[in-house]
Amino acid sequence: MQPNNLTALDFDDIRSSIKSYLRTRDEFTDYDFDGSSLSYLIDLLAYNTYYTAFNANMALNESFLSSATVRDNVVNIAKLLNYVPRSIRAAKAIISFKLQTTQSEGSYPPSVTLKKGPVATGCNYIWNTLTDVTVNVNPISGEADFCNIPIYEGSIVKFSYVVNTFAKQIYKVPSEDVDTSTLVVMVKPNESSTQFDIYTRAATVSTVTPTTRAYFLSESEDMRYEIRFGDDSVGRSVKDGEVIELEYLVTAGKAANECGRFGFIGKLQDSNGSSFASATISIVTRAKSLEGDAAETIESIKYTAPRYYSTQYRAVTAQDYAILTKTLYANADAVVAYGGDSLNPPVYGKVYVVIKTKTGSLLNDATKKEISGLLRPYAMASIDPIIIDPDDIYIVPKIFALYDTGCGSNPSEIQSDVSAAIVDWGTQTEINNFNSTFRSQSLEKAIILSNKCITDVSLQVTILRYIEPSLTDESNTYCISTGSPLYNSGPSLDISTGGQCTKEPVVVSGTFRTADRPGVDQQFEDDGFGNLLMFYNTGTRKIYTDTNAGTVNYETGEVCFGPVNVIWTGDGGGLPPEAVIITNPDTGIGNVIDFPLIQDTAGGGGTSPGGGGGGSGPGLGNGGVKIPIIFIPANNSTIPASSPGTIINIVSPPITISPVGTPTPATVPLNSLTPTDYNVKPPVLDIPNISNQGSINDTSCF
Repeated sequence: MQPNNLTALDFDDIRSSIKSYLRTRDEFTDYDFDGSSLSYLIDLLAYNTYYTAFNANMALNESFLSSATVRDNVVNIAKLLNYVPRSIRAAKAIISFKLQTTQSEGSYPPSVTLKKGPVATGCNYIWNTLTDVTVNVNPISGEADFCNIPIYEGSIVKFSYVVNTFAKQIYKVPSEDVDTSTLVVMVKPNESSTQFDIYTRAATVSTVTPTTRAYFLSESEDMRYEIRFGDDSVGRSVKDGEVIELEYLVTAGKAANECGRFGFIGKLQDSNGSSFASATISIVTRAKSLEGDAAETIESIKYTAPRYYSTQYRAVTAQDYAILTKTLYANADAVVAYGGDSLNPPVYGKVYVVIKTKTGSLLNDATKKEISGLLRPYAMASIDPIIIDPDDIYIVPKIFALYDTGCGSNPSEIQSDVSAAIVDWGTQTEINNFNSTFRSQSLEKAIILSNKCITDVSLQVTILRYIEPSLTDESNTYCISTGSPLYNSGPSLDISTGGQCTKEPVVVSGTFRTADRPGVDQQFEDDGFGNLLMFYNTGTRKIYTDTNAGTVNYETGEVCFGPVNVIWTGDGGGLPPEAVIITNPDTGIGNVIDFPLIQDTAGGGGTSPGGGGGGSGPGLGNGGVKIPIIFIPANNSTIPASSPGTIINIVSPPITISPVGTPTPATVPLNSLTPTDYNVKPPVLDIPNISNQGSINDTSCF
């Protein structure tokens, strides 16, 4: 009789299957397997079968990209798709410094060169320039201004191979922590030659001719990178006796991020050959170190490789633009792209690419233009890629939890557990990423499960957004939308106004100042019927200055404010008009020293001390230009992103822990909302492994 159960994979099942088979033999019909020495032989057979099945299953899994778990196997499969995993990336900072040269024979040297190599120390790391930097010297003052010099963390390493075509040579970069973006490949005719050719990296063979000096890069075993050259059909081949020199940066990666203080150790030499002491150089940090990152993870390779292959080095669909952008721009953490034809009104011939950076900062115009230029060769026909910033929307929750006093946990322990649960919930849902949706029910469930003593949880949810006025001497209308309906309260009769029909407002703004009332901090709110009302607060009552300051669409969540001439915002976006400024004669830096109270001369009665915050003086702000606006949504349970490029950020919530029996607020009264709390920037929830921890106030130098 043949075995009838060939699907058993568990050890016990295999063992039982062997026993069942042996009992079919006449010799073992009444045999007691458990109490005999034969049981050891059965165990050995079961173990052997079990391990053989396990190894066969694992070997088969490692043959497919989706199921492989060993990095070398994943890399080898991705190699068939012509995908090269991203290496570790060096942190990059921007510095400036000035050098006072000395005269020689009555004149200053024409130029000064900062030599390639170590330039600065900072945060226990060495920082380098990758090329010589030469600047001209001011012939009158003799000063050389080294402005916005990029420096990279790590050590510059050189390694060489002598070509021997009679041996099977593999040209590997010996260092594991190599930043391949800094790799320079040079080929010399022989060991004594000082002349060399620089070979460039080729991604495809489409532009490589038999004489092209190019190399191909791939990852091999143990995360070492391998270099291959052409065969005189696709790229020039290296010849016997030639010397291959590799120069690259070995780096610590993201560990060197956030460094902002540096000491100079570089080598400076003027055109006359004179050197300068490093002790005389004082470095000014223009941008702290960013962009350092670890090597690409297995999960990222498995996700990106097939999508990168599907683009076939051309951008046809929006997904192609997103994948190519992540490949071309290393600081991109997440990318979404969509066609202009999907907008209302449609914009034809353009693809909009939204980039969320790993550093959380916004891209400057120069970087956007550079990325757009890198994408353009891949674009089909006359499609123009446009790089734009993410559209941030902030969810402001207030958490009220009731707990059983006899359960054994105190409020402090419960609050700690709730805070940890919120972070875990944000990590699992990737809430602060593209294409996300805030669902209060999932957050409430995570909070309830965080501690066994919690009996009930309620949330109050509002939406925070920003209007960015131009602060120019002209009137503009500013529109902003939540992407979802707003709460529309029912009308009621107000006896104090003679029985007029009134409604509760659901929109309120932070403070700002307008050209017609430059000394008054004003705000706006809605009247419940679709109109915006501008007012200032005297401390005891509201003084309305404009009853037609804009419109509200409760169905779409769109608010249009204006036309209005905003000259200052409460976040420090410029100085209030009444600020008195003097200049420190020692430093030359202006400091705000007085904010006199200004009477509202345009028809009011309010006074305001002005003031910004966050700068070197009492009112010097951070340079942002934003008016915070808080909305009450119609549906607190589900708040979707308003557009494909929207990122939902969760503001760090206040958590109230109360014993059972304490009433919790049933509604969100508007007068309890304080938009001015978010004048500078909201305290965004810090979620691990999600790199959107900057804010809309930050702009990168890169």
